[in-house]
Formats: sequence, C-alpha cells, structure tokens
Amino acid sequence: MGGKIFSEGKLRLKIAVLIMFGVLSGFVNGLLGAGGGILIVYALNYALKGSDTDNRDIYANALCVMLPISAVSCVRYAFAGNLSTEGFAVYAIPAIAGGIVGGFLLSKLKASFTKKLFAALVIWSGIILIIK
Repeated sequence: MGGKIFSEGKLRLKIAVLIMFGVLSGFVNGLLGAGGGILIVYALNYALKGSDTDNRDIYANALCVMLPISAVSCVRYAFAGNLSTEGFAVYAIPAIAGGIVGGFLLSKLKASFTKKLFAALVIWSGIILIIK
C-alpha cells in the first residue's frame, strides 16, 4: 500500500511540473517568439525519466505542443501589428521543407545522437545570443 501512495505522489509531482512548464513555455514563446519548445523538451525529459520513451518521441510531442502555442502567439503578434509579412515565403517555405526532411531523419538517426545534437544546438544558440 505504501508503494502505491508513493507512485501516486510521484505522478502528481510530474503532472504539476508538466503544467508549470506548459504555462512557462507558453509565456516564453509569447514573450520572445521562441524558446518554449526547449522548455517542453526539458519537462518531458523529466516527466518520462526512467520510462522506455525515446528522445525522438519527446521531440515529436514537444512539436505537437508548440504548434498551437506558436499559432496563438503569431495571431497575438499580428493583432498587435508586430508581424512582418515581407519576405515570409523566403524563410517559411525553406523552413517547412527543412521540417519535412528533419522529421524524416529523426526516425533514421540514433536517439543518443539526436540528444547530443539538441544539446549542442541549445548551447550554440545561447552563446550566439550572449555574444550579439
């Protein structure tokens, strides 16, 4: 019986952490236009720690969460007059193509490699933002 209470308590803590990170990622994405997905990846890594979930599943779930968050942020930016449509196709079309290729490659690459690639991207992005 004691083990069941511990399991329920741990589950409640994980749910609370996911809710907190969900609010935080929406806030960060709305405020900065990006970054919420990184927080979702960290939250899902925490919540699914010890399970047999693959990092690739975490990235896919983070993308599914970020789609509506990004859409809401985009609409809000547009209503505030902060959305530039000039050159949209110049970066949107290649980004969509890159997303298709990346989604294809995700299933082909080892999970350990994608984890290292994600970490390197986060570090590189942080360094670039600090320097500029």
